[in-house]
Amino acid sequence: MNWTDLHTRLASEGLLTNPAAPAPDLTVTGVSQDSRHVHPGCVFTAVQGTQFDGHAYIQNALNAGASVIVCQENLGQDPRFVQVSNTRKAAAVIAAAFYGDPAASLHLTGVTGTNGKTTTGALVQHVLECTGTMTGLIGTVSYVTGQSTYPAQLTTPDATQLQPMLAEMVRAGCQACVIEVSSHALDQYRTATLNFSVGVFTNLMHDHLDYHTTVEQYLKSKKRLFDDLSPDAVAVYNQDDQAGRRMVENTQATQCSFGQYTDADIRFNIVKDSPSGLQLRLDGQTSTFRLAGTFNAYNLAAAYGAARASGLPRTDVIEALSEARPIPGRFEQYLCDDATRIVVDFAHTPDALEQVLRSLAHARQKTARLWCVFGCGGNRDTMKRPLMGAVAEELADHVVITNDNPRKEPAQAIAEDILRGMKKPERAHLILSRTEAVQHVEQACSAGDIVLVAGRGHESVQDENGIQVKLKDQDLVLEAFASRNPKPLI
Repeated sequence: MNWTDLHTRLASEGLLTNPAAPAPDLTVTGVSQDSRHVHPGCVFTAVQGTQFDGHAYIQNALNAGASVIVCQENLGQDPRFVQVSNTRKAAAVIAAAFYGDPAASLHLTGVTGTNGKTTTGALVQHVLECTGTMTGLIGTVSYVTGQSTYPAQLTTPDATQLQPMLAEMVRAGCQACVIEVSSHALDQYRTATLNFSVGVFTNLMHDHLDYHTTVEQYLKSKKRLFDDLSPDAVAVYNQDDQAGRRMVENTQATQCSFGQYTDADIRFNIVKDSPSGLQLRLDGQTSTFRLAGTFNAYNLAAAYGAARASGLPRTDVIEALSEARPIPGRFEQYLCDDATRIVVDFAHTPDALEQVLRSLAHARQKTARLWCVFGCGGNRDTMKRPLMGAVAEELADHVVITNDNPRKEPAQAIAEDILRGMKKPERAHLILSRTEAVQHVEQACSAGDIVLVAGRGHESVQDENGIQVKLKDQDLVLEAFASRNPKPLI
């Protein structure tokens, strides 16, 4: 592709600081926001990030053979330097054009919210696949392109990574794609060029305030997904969540609500909730599902709404959803020979932890005790730590505080933040080694007890002082409880 084509695209989007400047006649061989991935003929977009400024790596990009530098700073008259008003948005525009606008060939469903994005997105993909539409998936657990499956690095990758994956989906024959759209991605224009046919809102809870600063800013970032929907799109939203109506108040799209109350467009009632799954009356039809917990009832309703908004018949959608298996690391259950039940879940926010603990407390036998093993991530939102401590203390019989990706923050300090939210912190067990924490619970819990290991879910690496160590909660559970013969409950 010639740079003049990309230059014209930037001009049409109003991003060029000096649109009259002539575009150099250069062949472009790639696009990147990371100077380490630049090769000869590449366009390097110098993004000003929260931790790093791409402008500091321009010389590295030039040394690697970059033919054009897109930047926000005025770096002089060199024709290779192209100044724009917003490098993040420019990166999205350039990447989409370079890869041939693959999203235009795909029916796009975007799912946003604090909790439930991964499960809802995977359910929508499952329904579309079951009803004959080859569908890609971009989410927290993995990126599925129809040709390959990649482990996810970010919930929503940056545009220069996202667009080639969308192009790969088109080449593989995909007709649709489901994308988990994070608040960071919306705030940073990673999905700026995508025209979603369906937008889904799950809920808004306390999270990411280290980045967004306030709940209001967090809400506004997520709201962009619905503000940008076209009139022929559909906005599916959780009306039982206090932020639901605000999310869609300015959208041009057709609105479709879901919830447990009579005024919801898609109403559901929980008939039965057991460890083996839910029985729901969903949109007038009673069916059983393999997913358990009230929170999953909402995820099922959200996925149902998205699939119906895509034009699929009610019976087909419910049949597909009833066959869907739990997502790895999301309420993933193991049942031991002595009836001890262990649940591995990604719950890493106060609300998510509360929802899972309430579900487990509701389902347990009267004599069973509920154990909760969890920690909080380092170098992230510190305000949620005492809130999670309070939730765990209130709902679990025994609390074990441990490590959860402390990153470059002292693990002891994170644990103390959690303890500050407890009325009786001396009753909690503090075992910073996650392996030893799970082993402690196995030794202390009785037959028939319920154990929640929360916070990491599908994650397979622990980040401690910049060192990546392989660590999976599922492996810890299977090893620690081996003598009780734990089996996956699917």
